[in-house]
Amino acid sequence: MSQTDRLELERVAQDLHAEATSESPEPGRLRQFATQLKDKLLEAGTTIAATMGVRMADQALAALVQ
Repeated sequence: MSQTDRLELERVAQDLHAEATSESPEPGRLRQFATQLKDKLLEAGTTIAATMGVRMADQALAALVQ
């Protein structure tokens, strides 16, 4: 994975996390960021990227049920 792709993946993951842990997460924005994250992970096809994505998705889902 190139440095540029890795940085973009991290940015999307951080955006998803920030939205998910905000006081009032917006479902539309969560879907947007989750879709972007999934697309980046599929492009990357790496175990590290997949692990990071799963971790961020877990955190986002946990924030939704709080």
